[in-house]
Amino acid sequence: MEYMLNICNKLHDDHMITISLMERIETALPRIGRKSTPDMAEAALSSLLSDLQVAMQNEVTSHFAFEEENLFTRIEAMGETPMIDMLLGEHEIIRPMAAELMQAVKAARSDGFSADSWQAFYELGLDLAERETFHIQKEEMGFLPLLEQIIDDDDDADLCRAYDAHQLAG
Repeated sequence: MEYMLNICNKLHDDHMITISLMERIETALPRIGRKSTPDMAEAALSSLLSDLQVAMQNEVTSHFAFEEENLFTRIEAMGETPMIDMLLGEHEIIRPMAAELMQAVKAARSDGFSADSWQAFYELGLDLAERETFHIQKEEMGFLPLLEQIIDDDDDADLCRAYDAHQLAG
C-alpha cells in the first residue's frame, strides 16, 4: 500500500517488516514443534532469533514510543480517544511480552534452550506473533488512514525527521 504522507509510508514499511517476521515465527515454531528442543546450530533458527531480537527492539522501543509521543496525541486532540485507548492498551500488553521474548532469545543464544525454556518461548512467541499482527492490522486499517486526513505536508516533514531521530536513538 502506498500512502500520501511519508510518515505513514515509514510506519507502513515498519509494519510490513514486523508482519513478515511474525509470519516466520508462526511458520518456524510449529515446524520445530512444542516438545522438540531445537538445535541452536540450525542456521534458520539462529537467523530468526537474531531478526526477532532486532525487530522487537525497534518495534517496541522506537516505533511504539514514536507513535505515543508524536501521533497518538494528535488523534486524542480530535476526540478519537477510543482508538488511542485501544492501541495504547495493546502497546502495554505487547511491551512486556516482547521484553520477555528478547530475554529468552538472549538466554538461548548464550546457553541454548532447555525443554522448559523452549516450551515457554514457543508459547510466548506464537502469542506475541498473533497479538502483534492483529495490532498492526488495526493500525493499517484505522490509524494510518486517519493520520492521512489530519497531517499536512509541513507536519509530515517534521514527523519524518522526528521518526528518523527515534530510529537512530532506539
